[in-house]
Amino acid sequence: MQTDGFRWLAMLPFLAVLSMPVQAGRHDPMYVPEPIDVPAGVGAEIVHKAVRKALFDAGFSSRDIAAGHTEGKRIKSSSRNSYFAVVRVDYDSKVVRIRYKDSENLNYDAKDNTIHSTYNRWVRNIERRIRRNLGAY
Repeated sequence: MQTDGFRWLAMLPFLAVLSMPVQAGRHDPMYVPEPIDVPAGVGAEIVHKAVRKALFDAGFSSRDIAAGHTEGKRIKSSSRNSYFAVVRVDYDSKVVRIRYKDSENLNYDAKDNTIHSTYNRWVRNIERRIRRNLGAY
């Protein structure tokens, strides 16, 4: 009987590892959105507002760096860890481009161009919202 107790005790570290979230160390190919074509007749100021609204609605804070250049940052915290992503959105009256700028604890690997699936989900959300705000499907 005592050996069964020791066997279970010895298995605890392995069980703890198995119970960790499946995505904790996940590396997916980084999603890089295609440029979003701005519909004809839409000015740069309307594009700027569409970008800022999309970032806000997707849970990102934003700041304008220069004309045609806005950065968005999303921070997520839990009791176990915190992580963030920063995206760069460049735009004019013809096209909008969303690019990776920085992240922490999202398993970014520049060599393999991989990152945690959370980042990809966030960027797809921004892209979808910008398209909707501009009517650019």
